[in-house]
Amino acid sequence: MINRFFIKMALLPTAFYRKIGVNSLQLKAILSAKLVMDDRRPASIQYARKKKTDKPVSGASWGTIIASAFLGLLFLFAFLVTDNSLTQFTIYFSFYIFILAATLITDFTSVLIDIRDNYIILPKPVNDKTVLLSRLLHIAIHCTKVILPLTLSGLIMVGVKYGLLATLVLFFLFLPATLFTIFLINSIYVLVLKLTTPEKFKNLISSFQIFFSVGIYAAYQVIPRLMGNAFFEKYTIPKNIYSLLIPSCWFAGAWKFLTSPSGDWYFISAFILSIVMPILSILIVIKYFAPSFNRKLALISGSEQAPVVKQSKKTYIPHSWVYRLAAWVTKTSVEKAGFLQTWFMTGRSRDFKMKIYPGFGYLAVLIFLTIFRSKKDRFTNIDLKNTGSILLILSLIYFVSFAIMQVLAQLSFSDKYKASWIYYTTPVRMPGELISGSVKAAICKFYLPIAIIITLAGLVFVGPGIIPNLLLGISNQLLVSFTIAYIGYREFPFSQMETGKRKGGTFIKGLISLFIPFLLAFLHYMIFKFTVPVFILLALSIIANWLVAGSIAQRGWKYFNGKYRED
Repeated sequence: MINRFFIKMALLPTAFYRKIGVNSLQLKAILSAKLVMDDRRPASIQYARKKKTDKPVSGASWGTIIASAFLGLLFLFAFLVTDNSLTQFTIYFSFYIFILAATLITDFTSVLIDIRDNYIILPKPVNDKTVLLSRLLHIAIHCTKVILPLTLSGLIMVGVKYGLLATLVLFFLFLPATLFTIFLINSIYVLVLKLTTPEKFKNLISSFQIFFSVGIYAAYQVIPRLMGNAFFEKYTIPKNIYSLLIPSCWFAGAWKFLTSPSGDWYFISAFILSIVMPILSILIVIKYFAPSFNRKLALISGSEQAPVVKQSKKTYIPHSWVYRLAAWVTKTSVEKAGFLQTWFMTGRSRDFKMKIYPGFGYLAVLIFLTIFRSKKDRFTNIDLKNTGSILLILSLIYFVSFAIMQVLAQLSFSDKYKASWIYYTTPVRMPGELISGSVKAAICKFYLPIAIIITLAGLVFVGPGIIPNLLLGISNQLLVSFTIAYIGYREFPFSQMETGKRKGGTFIKGLISLFIPFLLAFLHYMIFKFTVPVFILLALSIIANWLVAGSIAQRGWKYFNGKYRED
């Protein structure tokens, strides 16, 4: 329904389109197809949380609208922390420019750099004007889906707080602010494509999507805690030449000038800049950035080809330290192969990164808030008698287990699952070694770096006396990881298509996977003050790790998804 409304609005000047040589029927068909494709492409904020179902995605436009409306509510922070209108609107427009740019980069870049139109539409009897207008209208419709809900809450707040005139002025200023944001986006595109290859450009956009999702979550957690902060209540934007270097100050000053006209040089300058700079920036985009971007965009079609490797006198093995790490933690060549495959696949698969990496970002935000929400003296004069500090460090060790459990749960799934036929053609006698190597790679890549950081924090804040407890906590987490693999793994790494259909025992396995970390943490908390029991449990935990990991490696073909072969 929402797409039909936008199509009708876009086609209102049909008579004008025909005069300039555009085929209105073809334009409607192209726009309809593009908007349907948008509905089947989930937004980045929804991507990591979308339901794992075998049904095609639909209605993603509503997801974009709802997500944008939610982000717009965060902007209201500007009106709640201070009473100075110039400061309020400077903060508001700063939020608006950043969030709009980040949203368009994360959610629309895949559409903007999609060159499939060149292969699908151009060979058809469609003239260039129709293709160009369809592309421009598509971009305008997508921007409208983002901008209208993004600004709705702000317009309502300004209307209630300052009146109808202030609302109309704010609505007018959104246009130049949007044009300037488009200039910033094009600048980023051109700069990134100038510094890197088109293939790496795609990877950078994926990384930006992850950071953006984590940033939104952090803002959701932090902004409510800043309300009522004395610093924000007292702070005001200074009216000097330096603040005019900040683009958001232009639009804030212009709002102030249009709602309360005066001869103040600052507000007059801000108003002029708010009109001139967006127009000038768009002219720069059209004349300089667009041709350069189009040339780079043409290269993306060939970016899937193998890169040209320059000959070098020195032999260089990429990621050689990963191979050394694999040789150190694995026992057989098959286990090493599973380790290396998992290590590199988790770094190259966009689908995997979009599902897993935001979770680690959320975890980092929660850990940060947990620490700073603690009492100020939590980390002062710390020694082994400070039970609260020791428990906090140990809690972090066990809390991270939920992140590694998420990684292990995702290792079996991939959008390239059809390539798993290779497993059944290799001369492997014990395929469990592939699973063992895969689990070790996940532990080394996703858990041990965090464990090392927490260990260093424990040594700094508590002292060497916490080492036995830290070793026990880390060993228990390794045991949890191997136990989850032992209980739940019946598929090879990256060999399954992720769907909404789950096997009957998945719920019970999930409960067991959650029960084991809580049980180990409870036992640890009961004896963490007593050195001898800690060492005894540490020895038992190490032995259990050795037995469970060995049991996984010794599994034959009959254990894997009901498939086995005769060797």
